[in-house]
Amino acid sequence: MATRAPAVSGASQLYQVVWRWHFYAGILTAPIFWIVTITGALYVFQTELTAWRDQTLREVAVGETRLSYDRLRELAAAETAPNELEAIVVSADAARSVAFVAHAEEQVAGEVGGEDHDHGQDRHQHIYLNPYTGELLGSKIAEEDFFAIVLDLHRSLMMGTTGRILSELATSWGLLLLATGVYLWWPRGKRNVGVWVPRIKGKLYAVLRDWHAVSGLYFVPLAVIVMGTGLFFSVVMGSAFNASVKAAGHWAPKWFAPALSAPVAADVKPASLDQVVTTYLSHSRGADDMIPIRFVKNPDHAYKAFLMQDDDKNKLRMVSVDQYTAETIEVVDAADNPFLYRVRVWAVSIHMGKIFGMPTKILALVTSIVLFLLSVTGIWMWWKRRPTGRTGFPRRPVDGAMPAWGWVVIAVAAIALPVAGISMLVVALVDAIWATVQRMRGASYSAIQ
Repeated sequence: MATRAPAVSGASQLYQVVWRWHFYAGILTAPIFWIVTITGALYVFQTELTAWRDQTLREVAVGETRLSYDRLRELAAAETAPNELEAIVVSADAARSVAFVAHAEEQVAGEVGGEDHDHGQDRHQHIYLNPYTGELLGSKIAEEDFFAIVLDLHRSLMMGTTGRILSELATSWGLLLLATGVYLWWPRGKRNVGVWVPRIKGKLYAVLRDWHAVSGLYFVPLAVIVMGTGLFFSVVMGSAFNASVKAAGHWAPKWFAPALSAPVAADVKPASLDQVVTTYLSHSRGADDMIPIRFVKNPDHAYKAFLMQDDDKNKLRMVSVDQYTAETIEVVDAADNPFLYRVRVWAVSIHMGKIFGMPTKILALVTSIVLFLLSVTGIWMWWKRRPTGRTGFPRRPVDGAMPAWGWVVIAVAAIALPVAGISMLVVALVDAIWATVQRMRGASYSAIQ
C-alpha cells in the first residue's frame, strides 16, 4: 500500500482524495466493466444480427397454399418428441417460417443424498417449419444461442444472482467514476488544449490522459443515461424501484395475471389453433410483429401473448384470447400501463438503444465502446506511469483532507447507489485498518531505534 502524502493545501488535499477513489474504483471494476461494455455493444444489434444469421431458418418462399397451424403443430410435435411443445411463434409476414418452442430438459447425472439421480436444467428447443410445405428448416436450443450467452454475461457474468450484484456494483461505481472524472478534469484556469480539445502529439502518457479525460467528458451525458437505466433492472436498485412502483399502485397486473376464458360447459371443445392464430394476427401491427403464443394447459385460462417488435419492451402489446371461442378478451399496449411502470419500460428501451430505433442503437453502441476505451486507457496510463518495481498507487491523503460537504456528497451517493455505498464502507474500513497497522509499525520501528 502507498504511504501518507505530505501536507498540502486544502484544494490539493481534496484533489488527492478524489483522485485516489477514482483510481482504485477504475482498477478494481475494470474486468467487470470490460465484460459489461463489450457484451452490451454486441447485444445492441442482436435483432439485426440474428435475422442475418438465421435467414435459412426464418425466410421461406411464398407458396400458393399454407398448411393449417394445427397440422404444423402435429409435424412439430413429431419432430420434438418426447419433448412437449409449449408455444408457437407466428408473424403476419407471408415469407416468414413458423416456429415452435418445446421444453427440452437436459438430463445431468449426479449424486444427491448419497444416491445417484438424474437432474437437469430447463432448456427450450426452437424448431422452424416451412408453413407451405411442412419442411423442417432447422432447430436450436435457445439457451445455447450466442446472444443468449452474451445477455447472460452482460446481466450476471454467468454467475447468477452473485454476478448480477457484481454487475450492479461495477455499474454504480461507473457512475461515480464519471462524477469523480469530471471533478478531476475541471479546468482550474488551464488553457483549451488538453482541456476541451485533446492533444494528438506529445508524450504518450499526455496524449492518453487528454483523450481519456476529454472524450470521457463529452460522453458523460450518454454514459449516465446508459448506466443509469441499466440499474432499473438490477438486483438491489431494480428491486427497490419495483417495490416503489407496486406501493404506489402503478404495477401492471393485466400484463402479469393469468387471463381467464369465459365459463363453458364441460363438453365444449377448445377452438382450433388456426382460429386462435387468426385472432392474434388480426391484432398485428405489421410484418415486424412477432407473436409467441403459449399453449394453454388450464381449462379455465385464456391464451395470452405479447406481440413484440425488435424485442422492444416499449412496443409490447398484450393480447388475451378465449381458448374456446377464439375471441379477443383484452388488448393492453405498453402505453396503457400506469406511469411509473411505463418509466420502467422506457428505461429498458433506452438502455438497449431501442427507444428511437437505429439512431439510438448507434449511440448506445458508440457509448459502450467509449466506456470500454476509457477503462482501457485508464489502466494503460497507470501501467505506463508506474515506477519500476513499485505499484504506482496514489498515496493516502492526510487526515481531514475531506471537507464536511464532501462527506455529505459521499453519504448521498451511498444512499442513492446502495451497492456502491456498502463497498465504500468496506474499502474505508480496510483502508483505516491498514493505516493503523502502518502507524503501529512506524511507532515500533521508532521505539527500536
